[in-house]
Amino acid sequence: MIGIFVLLLIAMLLVAKFCTKTIKVVLSVIIVLATLYFAVLSIDINRVESFREPIFNIGHYEETGLIEYKGLGYRTIVKYTFTVDGQRKINSIEMYMFDKCIAGAIE
Repeated sequence: MIGIFVLLLIAMLLVAKFCTKTIKVVLSVIIVLATLYFAVLSIDINRVESFREPIFNIGHYEETGLIEYKGLGYRTIVKYTFTVDGQRKINSIEMYMFDKCIAGAIE
């Protein structure tokens, strides 16, 4: 993920140096939006790999033993069981993008 941020920073510097004003504004907005998206994605990947539920989601589907969070272009599936005192205990978390698993954690 750090490599993506470095590439976006280099792209921003090249845009600032070699482009006209209109193209600078458009490309700068695109680069800032891409940077924000990759920041959100990296935060949720970090949370999934550390066995916690994602923060950034736009909806979720819940049934007994399963929660599916929908993010911006990805989805996270959390499988859980209940403990004796009624708390949810997470068994596994998997994050998918384009139907490929990009992050996961299993107890």
